[in-house]
Amino acid sequence: MPRPGRRKDSEAVVEKNESAESRLSPGKSEASFGAANSTADRAIDILLLFTEENPTWSATDIAAHLGMPRSTTYRYLNSLRTYALIVEDGQNRFRLGPRIFPLAQVAKANMSIVQIAAPHLKTLSDKFGELVALQQRIDCDIFPLDRVVTQQRISLLSTRSHLLPWPATGSAKVLLAFASPNDSERIMQLLQPTIYTPKTIRTKAALRRVLDEIRRVGYAITDEERDEGVWGVAAPVFEQDSVRYCVAIATPKFRITPAKETAIIKAVKETAAEITRDLSAIDF
Repeated sequence: MPRPGRRKDSEAVVEKNESAESRLSPGKSEASFGAANSTADRAIDILLLFTEENPTWSATDIAAHLGMPRSTTYRYLNSLRTYALIVEDGQNRFRLGPRIFPLAQVAKANMSIVQIAAPHLKTLSDKFGELVALQQRIDCDIFPLDRVVTQQRISLLSTRSHLLPWPATGSAKVLLAFASPNDSERIMQLLQPTIYTPKTIRTKAALRRVLDEIRRVGYAITDEERDEGVWGVAAPVFEQDSVRYCVAIATPKFRITPAKETAIIKAVKETAAEITRDLSAIDF
């Protein structure tokens, strides 16, 4: 039931809006808003034409592409040029102007890895109904940045992942494998083989061989190496040439069949690649 105070506030807003609108005839009000929306839409349409593949456009090409008269096109271009959103070069062609770049920087500053990854993680979790996580390595520690928990009756609520004393999860192994050579070797010197289960890798030599294979195939599996009854896979998310993040799925071992294992590995790699692509799109 709405609270009386909130209801009065809503009624006051409605009355104020109705009073303002009563000063304009309905036809004039709707026409004005329609014209404003149309102008804004056309200006945005023009700005969205500028891409890496087509960084410059002539007024004639813009008019033809958008199906507008040239006189109308020039009017929009002049408005955008006034605000330095576009500039004209010496060959009667237009490109994005200097006011675009501060806007892009603001957008980048407010777009975190968690925001970028969230819809991809949700899609991956919905597809398989398993726990999905976005993990970050900071030096020798691994932190979960985001997690999508499954609604399965029997499920994992969290996964522990760490490099020290010994990496045994998919996330730990993939983040070590794709660390920079200096970081990787420094961490290797700190590792102490620790036997968590009968399937845990037991020596540094064996771990090095596994890391080489992970770099080759682009993902890491843990098959009851850290916890008995738990299977998982992780794939790296790249920022240019470095890797700080990975996408991981963990599930009870009994739900994994050969066909499902293949499908999950493929999907995790694709999800990590999609997040990598979205990150690169805002890397100005």
